[in-house]
Amino acid sequence: SSTISKHWEAELATLKGNNAKLTAALLESTANVKQWKQQLAAYQEEAERLHKRVTELECVSSQANEVHTHKTELNQTIKELESTLKKKEEEIEGLKQEIENARELQAQRNSLTQKLQEVEIRNKDLEGQLSDLEQRLEKSQNEQEAFRNNLKTLLEILDGKIFELTELRDNLAKITECS
Repeated sequence: SSTISKHWEAELATLKGNNAKLTAALLESTANVKQWKQQLAAYQEEAERLHKRVTELECVSSQANEVHTHKTELNQTIKELESTLKKKEEEIEGLKQEIENARELQAQRNSLTQKLQEVEIRNKDLEGQLSDLEQRLEKSQNEQEAFRNNLKTLLEILDGKIFELTELRDNLAKITECS
């Protein structure tokens, strides 16, 4: 039972260590999500500004080639920003999945902690029963020892009485022969 207890204590220590790591990872992931959301908002604002700028340039500029080249560059920048935005959204989804996994691990940890407590309670009950049985065994052994001692004393007394009866019989037999 102490081996089981030690095993569960080791398991609990491992779970506590994993829980601390997961908590740190969760905090870091949350900070990263906030940072990425800020970057995302900045990229969206930049994209909006660039769209407006393209529109302004198209309206203002009379030189079609320049506008077209500038528009192409801006569209390329927008595509890059959208690609970056998509990557950040995928990272956010990954972090959400990690958070969900951390919650599942926390639930498992809580379940194992509860089972460990139940095992410890059961262990204490069994230790109490074992102690009670040991006391009863010791009492029974003491009673048997006392019974053996009493029986031995009784046998010694009985041997003495048998010896006395044998002597009495022999003496009676002698008296009967003499008479």
